[in-house]
Amino acid sequence: MKYTYRLTEDPEGIMATCVEMPVSALGPTEAAALAALKGGICERLTHIEAVAPPSSVPVPSFELEPASDAAPPEPQGPGDSPAADRGPPPTGHF
Repeated sequence: MKYTYRLTEDPEGIMATCVEMPVSALGPTEAAALAALKGGICERLTHIEAVAPPSSVPVPSFELEPASDAAPPEPQGPGDSPAADRGPPPTGHF
C-alpha cells in the first residue's frame, strides 16, 4: 500500500501531510516530520473503536512517497476532444 505526502514549512518546523487521509505531522526536520506522519497513519489504520475490540491488530505495511504536483487532467464531456487538440478559442472575426 502506498500513501503520498506533501511537505510544507511551518513557523514551528516542517509539516508533512498525507494526501489520501486527513493525517498531518509536525517535526523539526523533514525526516522527523515523515516519521511522525508514518506513525500517525499507522495509528489511524490500527485504531479500532468497537464494543469488544480485538486484543491485537496487525500493523499494516505501507510506503510513503512524495506527491506529484501535476494537475489532474480536465474532465472531458462525451465527444469532446482533449483541450490541447481544440486550439485557441475563436476571436469573433470570421
